[in-house]
Amino acid sequence: MKRSLLLLLLALTVHAAAQPVKVSFCDGMTRISRSGTSPTAQTHTLHAARGEWEPLQIIVTATPEQLKNVELLATGIAKNDSDALLPAPNVFREHYVRVSTSTPMAPLPPGDYPDALVPLDMPAQELGGTSVVNQPYWVDVFVPYTAAPGAYTGEVRFKFADGTSAIASYTLNVWDFDLPVVPKLRTSIMTTVRHVAEVHGLEYKDNTPSLTHMGLLNAYYDLLAEHRLSVDQIYGSYPEADTGKIDEDKVERALRKHLLHRHCSTVGLPIWPKWPFNDPLGQDREAAMNYVAQWMKLLAKIHCESRGYVIMGDLDEPNDAAAYEVVRRWGEFFNEVEKKHGIRVPLHVTEQPTPEKPAWGSLNGAVDIWVPHFSEVWKDMEWAGGSHDIALRRQAGDEVWAYAALVQIPDAWEQQNGMPKKLAHGFPPVWALDYPPMSHRVVGWLFPKVGITGFDYWDTIFAAEGVDVWKDASTFKTPDGATYNGDGSFIYPATEKHQGRHAPVASMRLKWLRETAEDYDYLMLARQLGLEDDARRLTSSFARGFGDWDDNTDALMEARHQLGTLIESAEHRKQTAALQKGGTP
Repeated sequence: MKRSLLLLLLALTVHAAAQPVKVSFCDGMTRISRSGTSPTAQTHTLHAARGEWEPLQIIVTATPEQLKNVELLATGIAKNDSDALLPAPNVFREHYVRVSTSTPMAPLPPGDYPDALVPLDMPAQELGGTSVVNQPYWVDVFVPYTAAPGAYTGEVRFKFADGTSAIASYTLNVWDFDLPVVPKLRTSIMTTVRHVAEVHGLEYKDNTPSLTHMGLLNAYYDLLAEHRLSVDQIYGSYPEADTGKIDEDKVERALRKHLLHRHCSTVGLPIWPKWPFNDPLGQDREAAMNYVAQWMKLLAKIHCESRGYVIMGDLDEPNDAAAYEVVRRWGEFFNEVEKKHGIRVPLHVTEQPTPEKPAWGSLNGAVDIWVPHFSEVWKDMEWAGGSHDIALRRQAGDEVWAYAALVQIPDAWEQQNGMPKKLAHGFPPVWALDYPPMSHRVVGWLFPKVGITGFDYWDTIFAAEGVDVWKDASTFKTPDGATYNGDGSFIYPATEKHQGRHAPVASMRLKWLRETAEDYDYLMLARQLGLEDDARRLTSSFARGFGDWDDNTDALMEARHQLGTLIESAEHRKQTAALQKGGTP
């Protein structure tokens, strides 16, 4: 009996190892399960503008043994009708994390989700057993601003542990227009100096970061910038902690690097209620005002004054009369700086223009950049009982951004939609791992409809105590026992101990935020070219509002393709008209 069982197991092992390797394609908005049916597509076509990143996924279906020590080579992307060659894409191995307890109202079930996009020189996730599994690879294609329009072909070549090999070929069509170098979407993504040190096990006690720490900070800033996102504040622009004095040369270099080299859309002024001045609203008021003016004038010196703003975590989500009064006092302070020094100092506060209780008073005149939660945008602009204060603040000259955090669905929305236990469709977007990818990407299409020009996010490397984000998605937990998978965690911290080096590792969800920022750029280009009606029509094919959108990535991709084609045609007409007038295109 034992001998028969052994022979059966050996036969099964040989059979599994003899399985032919399958290679297939899908887009960047599809998550492939480890053990489910793999896609059938044998090729893939991308469309991208110059200055744009565009992803695809290559899925290898094989046994764990065949997937050990895979050798992979991505070639340069060759133009089909010339010798032109674009750079080889970046390729990452997709790493799965476990959702054990669902996020409240999550439409997707517990299970293993691909999310971390691991560089190929880092250790691969261990795969047990002999059954055939899927291993997706994320392929990030970048189109340089020097690229000629037209069709290109790229290849990714695989060699597997059993000696077999495969070639995956894809097509890239480059449109004849450019995305803006500086993203049009304004963003504020919190990633603090202290927290970077903590997650990488580095020592930091309010002193100057070590060379390793400083290199890591720049790696985080660079990674966000590569995804068309901006960290809220940069360490290099800090004043002296003891005096509040600025080393102008040092700060200017840091601002130049961030705004002129990384091309970030925003940067926040480093100031807190007790730092770098003990009493900035009282006895240190004059010194604090001079500091603010000096810092903002450095932005003006490098012609980036429109990108500066003030963000203070202590003012976030004011929730009573006393908190509202503190915001007003700070608003008066920055208004006084503006008047005395002739500069602009926009105050950013995560709050909707309509106070929860009228008795708290108004923040009008104190706040310059309002940042309501996505659900508050729905309540104000789309709900029948909304006050439309967002539109009123925009008419007054204020900016409006928006933010995501946890699952905050308005009672009115739930009542209108039959009090669902799970959020199946059209809900104010939620950025959790066990929610559809579309929930991340749809916002870039919705923002122009209501005049929103940016978004915030509260952290990129947060994890509840005891949670290993490389294994467990339950990053945020509330005292009442709720779990929010992936909340506050868009970047995976690789460490020297576990991955061989300290580095920030992007997630698929970070890529979706990049894609929505690029979609927003498309929509702004369309507006500049007189195509706003077309853009609205295409958007409405899948997204009509913050509480009314379809989880339909095919419709989004089709709208994006049509919009790109319209932009390219409009740019050609613009160039032709300029040439006919004797000018330059």
